[in-house]
Amino acid sequence: MTRTRSLTVVVACALALAACSGSSSATTQKQSNNRPESNGGADAPASTAGTLNWTKCKTKAAAMAGLDCATLEVPIDPKDPKGATTTIALARSASTGKADERIGSLVINPGGPGGSGIEFLSNAASMFPKDLTNRFDLVSFDPRGVGESDPVRCLDDHQKDEQLQRDLSPDDDAERAQLEADQVTLRKGCESRNPALITHMSTADVAADLDQIRQALGDQKLNYLGYSYGTAIGATYAAMFPATIRAMVLDGSVSPSATAADEAMAQAMGFEHTLKNFIAACNADSSCALAPDTAAGIDAARASLQKEPVKVTTSSGERTLTADLFDYGLATALYDTSTWAPTAQAIKNIRTSGAKTILSLVDRQTGRQTNGTYDNSSDAQVMVNCSDQQDRPTEADARAESAKIIAAAPTFGPILGSGLTGCNDWPTPSEPTPKPSAKGAPPILVIGTVGDPATPYEWAQQMSTALTGSVLLTYEGDGHTAFLRGGKCIEDAVVNYFVDLTLPDPGTRCPAESAGDEFSGVKGQLIKQLVDSGVDEKTANCIVDGMIKRVGESEFDDLVLQNDADQITKLAQATALECMTSGGG
Repeated sequence: MTRTRSLTVVVACALALAACSGSSSATTQKQSNNRPESNGGADAPASTAGTLNWTKCKTKAAAMAGLDCATLEVPIDPKDPKGATTTIALARSASTGKADERIGSLVINPGGPGGSGIEFLSNAASMFPKDLTNRFDLVSFDPRGVGESDPVRCLDDHQKDEQLQRDLSPDDDAERAQLEADQVTLRKGCESRNPALITHMSTADVAADLDQIRQALGDQKLNYLGYSYGTAIGATYAAMFPATIRAMVLDGSVSPSATAADEAMAQAMGFEHTLKNFIAACNADSSCALAPDTAAGIDAARASLQKEPVKVTTSSGERTLTADLFDYGLATALYDTSTWAPTAQAIKNIRTSGAKTILSLVDRQTGRQTNGTYDNSSDAQVMVNCSDQQDRPTEADARAESAKIIAAAPTFGPILGSGLTGCNDWPTPSEPTPKPSAKGAPPILVIGTVGDPATPYEWAQQMSTALTGSVLLTYEGDGHTAFLRGGKCIEDAVVNYFVDLTLPDPGTRCPAESAGDEFSGVKGQLIKQLVDSGVDEKTANCIVDGMIKRVGESEFDDLVLQNDADQITKLAQATALECMTSGGG
């Protein structure tokens, strides 16, 4: 479970676009890829990659963000550069500063596996510090098999709905047999529907594509920001192409060496740790819907669902919230403190409006859209994970490891500890992913968050150790990843490194800027983000109040939790102009 991004960033960005449209949009003219690198960079060597012809993006969110789009053909098998190809889709927010101050491109991956870089950049480009956007083109991409890049498919929408309604924490032979049958269905679907890519979806393949992207951009050396699984791409690139790195930031690192069981144990413990922080924060804040006994409220909601799941009527039909899906949604909420307030309210109202909110959180993790269709993120995720997984435990070993995980993490262990044999019998990848290494690379900046539930802090420590010469920067907060949501200390460190190649001192720790504000709710979080992005406080309050008034607070929270950027942007546009012309209300 490593694919969710910051909710606050997504929503605040949509609002900022509506409030400030046209103020700093990227160029949309057709351009070649050959932009000169400055700040001491030499002309790029002759490229073996294709060319990029940038044109105005056609998808709604990317077009509204003023992004340019392009595609790049890359070899399916990196070892066969003249063989069959697959298409990589890219987006760019062109640098806004002086041409002679431009450093190059900053390539970003938001994580996953299966996360769309184009979607991320559409939502987040306006949130990047001006010191970066003045000096770099922000570039992101949908990795091979993802989103707009020749997407892979393994299951249809009906099959995915069916599997999610199963028991996700099997504890008897019949339930385990059903899980194994579902795993076989998934593997066979991946094989039959994606014959060309089934053995070419490893992180090593993606890292090879990243170097093709660097060349096509005309950059002699790579500037790279990777979140979550994006850290695996970056660390793999450092092992394969160390000499072509200028600067690399890895935020929310995956483990450089853990087995599938080790990863499941660490993640389960990470979610348990952050759940304790959620409970403590809620108990300490009278505005939290579950205060003063949050743990009892969570237990009561789960027990109610175990006794009788809740049926919910949605725009895509009737759905059922089970106790397992409740825990799945609760885990998703722990990624970002901005979700804590609406999640607490949803748990309190679990048999009424709250069930829909929890399902919205599940949908964020599974890629389910409001119309009942799924994006292909979960399909791509399993194909990458199984391509990379080299340990294949026996059924007996998997059961023993699962029992350990459940004992150590009773809330999330039953879900995360199941399915450890899911990648057994998976086709062998043509390009195994090497262990992370930084031999021959410049110093790399690794960022770890002490309360990160999805990529536990110890993984950042391990990654920093594996990447010799790297510096570990610690964020003392909760939630998944730090840059763009961790405040000025994190932001300054990242900016200084990318611009001047100045690393923070070893052992630097940044305080949690939002500590104590977890239950200001979505509204409070968004107002703060808008103010931080340059909107005056009166106008920010007017915009958010207007949005909530139009749809109701519960529906607004659901839109936020679903990451429904289109609907949020429509709401923002409908209220922003009124607020700005009326002077903020």
